[in-house]
Amino acid sequence: MSLNINDTTYSGTYASYFWLPATFGMDTIQKGGVYVKDGIKKKHTIDRMDFSTPLQERAATPTSSGDFTITGRVLTPADIMLYTEFNPRNYEESFVAEQLSKTLLAREVPVSVESYMMQIALNRAMEQVEAGLWMGSTSYTVPIGSAGNGQLKFFDGFLKKMVTDSAVQKVASPATLTSSNVLAAMDSLITLTAANKKALLSRPTRFDRLKFFVSVNTEQLYQTAALNLTFKGQQFNSGQALPYKGYQVVTLAGLPDNTILFCEGLADTSSNLYVGMNSTEDNQLQLQRLQNNSELFFLKGLMKYDVQYGFSEEVFLYTTLVAADFDA
Repeated sequence: MSLNINDTTYSGTYASYFWLPATFGMDTIQKGGVYVKDGIKKKHTIDRMDFSTPLQERAATPTSSGDFTITGRVLTPADIMLYTEFNPRNYEESFVAEQLSKTLLAREVPVSVESYMMQIALNRAMEQVEAGLWMGSTSYTVPIGSAGNGQLKFFDGFLKKMVTDSAVQKVASPATLTSSNVLAAMDSLITLTAANKKALLSRPTRFDRLKFFVSVNTEQLYQTAALNLTFKGQQFNSGQALPYKGYQVVTLAGLPDNTILFCEGLADTSSNLYVGMNSTEDNQLQLQRLQNNSELFFLKGLMKYDVQYGFSEEVFLYTTLVAADFDA
């Protein structure tokens, strides 16, 4: 049970609202970096089709040549729950006391306060889900649901899957990113793409589809590096994260530092990055009395998430992370 009233200074007038801390929410989804597949009750399979050796010598009566290959990737959203119990009477020690019901038997959370509680609880939950999309790992050693990595233990995130996937294209010998080497790191990803999947760079829509995904700190390093260029143009002082060599630079709060991802990330089904969930409406919380004979109330939310990418060879990664980081 947790409703800790640490401010009991009320002795006169009061503000009938709360300050809430800044939270970053679901950056990855809100910024259109992934396609969201909802409505998944158990599993969702996305088939991949390819065709090999398409050409052969002309013949008057040709023989069959070439092979279609169908493979699949699966989204299996895992259950996550937000649940806490509290006693509304704890508010008797704060300014909220003036909004509580006259009788003790009818005492519950005032509607105005209820909205703040639900908002900050959901905001904090979405912060952890955003971090889990990238840094989630079911192999973390701490108990699931505990502080730190325990909040990210519900499903394997993009980076665990990519780091442990030998087919993902990775920059060799990555170093800690600084403003002095961040542009070189981004160049190395473009070079890696040109060498291993030139079809992505030859598309006329490449500047709309391919993106650099970076952390908040890495974006600051990028801005500093760009400002230090001799020829940069006036737009670099506009306050926006401008494209690099035509490719959009997307800042994601859930991404760790010293990591840059370069791939096709869009909000439609052609994206190489997918997030699976039960329903986009699972961001609603339930707040009500625990049971008829109790003073306690509960706040509860249920959701399911998983992540997946379509083609490993179309993912280009610069990161200092190693597989052991996801077993910590």
